[in-house]
Amino acid sequence: MNPDIAALVDVQSDDLAIHALERGIDQLMPKVNALNAEVAKAKAAVDQATQLVEAEEKRKRDVAQRIDAHRALHTKNEAVYGAATNQKEATAASAQLEQIKKIIGDEEREMIAITQRTTEIKALIEDRTSRMMELEQQRDAAKEAISGERTKLETELAEIRARRIKRAGSVARPLISIYDRIRSKKRIHALFPLRGTSCSNCDTNVPMQRRSQMVATGKPEVCEGCGALLYAGE
Repeated sequence: MNPDIAALVDVQSDDLAIHALERGIDQLMPKVNALNAEVAKAKAAVDQATQLVEAEEKRKRDVAQRIDAHRALHTKNEAVYGAATNQKEATAASAQLEQIKKIIGDEEREMIAITQRTTEIKALIEDRTSRMMELEQQRDAAKEAISGERTKLETELAEIRARRIKRAGSVARPLISIYDRIRSKKRIHALFPLRGTSCSNCDTNVPMQRRSQMVATGKPEVCEGCGALLYAGE
């Protein structure tokens, strides 16, 4: 085999390894993003429950203020009832007392319901916070593992890139330029051997005269079908 072609085969081997490593590194990020999304979702659930508690506690304060106001009014009406000078005044004051007493009773029941809901939501916050912390621990552990894996892949990638540069330097400049240009067109493979009378990539038949020249000179040719770089194997 032509020495340039043999060196180029090695260069392509490195390029394929580089592509695989780069792809492996790229695939690590979706894992991290997925874990971050899970944690964000859990945090949103905690925040939502916290907002519910805050709303219930505000409602509880409002009801407590109304109860205080109605109790003060009840005390005032009791004084009016006690000072009534005739049946009509006493009846009116009594009706007011009963109405206020009913309102206070309704508000006290509402206060109990709010307290119960608040207790339930706080328990929910504890559960959701626990789940969020669990997910954060899982994410941090996974990120540490992924970081180690990324470091390993990047170290290997740097080594292969350095080797690739050295190998490419032993290929004739015009040939490596053609090869790089073909690979730049979003190709993973750029170099293929002849398979019998045709291109081993696309099966396009190579004319006999071109095949004979490739065998005789060892020089590669660009396939008319797929644009790959062809060479005559052993």
